[in-house]
Amino acid sequence: MISLVLPPLTQVNTPYPSTAYLARALRAEGIACAQRDLGIELVLRLFSRPGLEQVFEQLDELDELPDPAWRALSLRRQHLGVVEPVIAFLQGHDRGLAPRILDTPFLPGGPRLDQADLRDFGRMGTQDAARHLASLYLFDLADLVTACLDPGFGLARYQHHLAVGSASFDAICARLEQTSLVDLLLDELSDTLEGQVVGLSVPFPGNLYGALRVGRRLRQRGVEVLMGGGYVNTELREVDEPRLFGFVDALMFDDGEGPLLAWLEHRAGGPDQRHRTLSQQGWHRSGSRAATTVFAADYGGLELGHYLQLVDTLNPAHRLWSDGRWNKVTLAHGCYWKRCSFCDTSLDYIARYEPARVALLVDQMSQTVALTGQRGFHLVDEAAPPAALKSLALELLARGLQLSWWGNIRFERAFTPDLCRLLAASGMVAVTGGLEVASDRLLQRMDKGVTVAQVARAAQGFRDAGVMVHAYLMYGFPTQTDQETLDAAETVRQLFAAGLLDSAFWHRFVLTRHAPIARDPAAFSVTVAASHGSFASNDLAHEDPTGGDHDRFDALLPAWLEDWMRGRGLGQEVAGSQVDPGRIEAALDEPDPERGRQVVWLGGEPLFAEQGLLLFQGTEQACVEGPEEQLDWLHAVLCAAEPGAGVELADLPEFPGSELERARIWQAARALGLVVV
Repeated sequence: MISLVLPPLTQVNTPYPSTAYLARALRAEGIACAQRDLGIELVLRLFSRPGLEQVFEQLDELDELPDPAWRALSLRRQHLGVVEPVIAFLQGHDRGLAPRILDTPFLPGGPRLDQADLRDFGRMGTQDAARHLASLYLFDLADLVTACLDPGFGLARYQHHLAVGSASFDAICARLEQTSLVDLLLDELSDTLEGQVVGLSVPFPGNLYGALRVGRRLRQRGVEVLMGGGYVNTELREVDEPRLFGFVDALMFDDGEGPLLAWLEHRAGGPDQRHRTLSQQGWHRSGSRAATTVFAADYGGLELGHYLQLVDTLNPAHRLWSDGRWNKVTLAHGCYWKRCSFCDTSLDYIARYEPARVALLVDQMSQTVALTGQRGFHLVDEAAPPAALKSLALELLARGLQLSWWGNIRFERAFTPDLCRLLAASGMVAVTGGLEVASDRLLQRMDKGVTVAQVARAAQGFRDAGVMVHAYLMYGFPTQTDQETLDAAETVRQLFAAGLLDSAFWHRFVLTRHAPIARDPAAFSVTVAASHGSFASNDLAHEDPTGGDHDRFDALLPAWLEDWMRGRGLGQEVAGSQVDPGRIEAALDEPDPERGRQVVWLGGEPLFAEQGLLLFQGTEQACVEGPEEQLDWLHAVLCAAEPGAGVELADLPEFPGSELERARIWQAARALGLVVV
């Protein structure tokens, strides 16, 4: 048996899906495997009564403490009494604790709790308000550990700072020779892992230190340790560090299913078809054993009831990442666009595009609901293809499956208002997508394939359909001037003011080794500094001589964004911007032409009444009046155009009247729930 392990730390609300994808591939081949998420296990050990007792024992031994630590020591007995009930409440096991959290001095105070603002929850938001306070309490405890016992600890990452940028293995090794309380707990968990082979998944920098610590301990007792994941794929493709193989036996690149199956087959005495694997003996490229790409995660063996449902933000779209446990599925491996100049387009996880069979995927989604009891799905595509999303929506509607789902998209013109309505009707609750620099010149330069106006119109389609919209934003792109950054900020303000965005996040451009810019920096007017070191070297230092002073926006942009997301300052233009104040409003006045062909009725069965044809869709209803022959025609069309029927607009029977698009009964049906996609 092989154990698939997620080292600490990623999320505490839901398992990161990497091991679950591998588990489905292994089980399909008849290979037994176990799954463990040491991140949630570590958090539950640390934030238990025994764990907090150890925290306070170590605080007692320190001479200097920050003020919150003295307060925590004074309230030690209260902390020890409430920590386990709070954890159970956040796991959803004790909803009756909510009134006590809200109405009594149940929780010990802390810096985050002291700043809590519950005005957004209203009179009936008892559970959410209590979960918000409980979440802040947990973050206060985490801050206490970080400030006093282990500076690298966080609820969503561990020793992250050691693995970002041009990371030095010297610094990582030095930290591995130390042992904090968190490390002691992790060592204890490592000793409970079973199997002669353990696969460690390292999706982010905040998992690397934990993986190496676990790997070293496993190898000391003779276990074979394999390591892969997103961080390995991007940061360690050119690693030249012999010391690394004192912690792991091999690194596996790209989709792990093929390399892992090939390694296990060879280990069991089969032919050597190992590939895309680096060990102490060098690269293995002797075969091409590949697994079928997996599109749905298999959570069998994970304790799903252990995860915590945090309310750590008041922004509804941001809560998708931390509140609720989402099953993970993929509509397509890779990216159908794969042209953005800032993206790792040369790597397999972007470059190799392979769509799923939608019917089979929905079968697996149904199986996942039966296994987990959860009907929420997160599409983890790089960018979900519009055509595949349409097929997914029609399949879900045709089967009558009531699911909630969201994912990442490109804000392209294919997302017409009708398609957005179809997606929402099938269960889509949110989209995330890249607006990036919010500048048409720079969007064209990065080959994003969208314009600002196009993004605005797509966002309007989603918002009108009731779908939340989150935008990824970027600043510091090569040649971006200060004026363009100010203009981008004003554009984003207008999008929020128009109600087109629910949330957004601004990050600073980072040049990576596998992006088109790195292959031809002169084309983007940047120079790349020579890289040094034998370990992680994916991020490349660069100079942008024609660009602006990007440092000046590091604090400004997030502060503006926080105000706009909270509804503050939406009527005040960004100082220094040269953008037309009506830019977004004008873009919305020029909608993209409708290009759909398939007719789909999203409502219920149309019913004849004395006054006309009754139409119902959700909470809306209408009575369509008109000539009898036209009502008969509309009734026949709506009955035929059920989801999955494949009724084409061009194949509709001849309309008994004037031009169809201008007919009042057609417009009434279109307004209520008849879409053309």
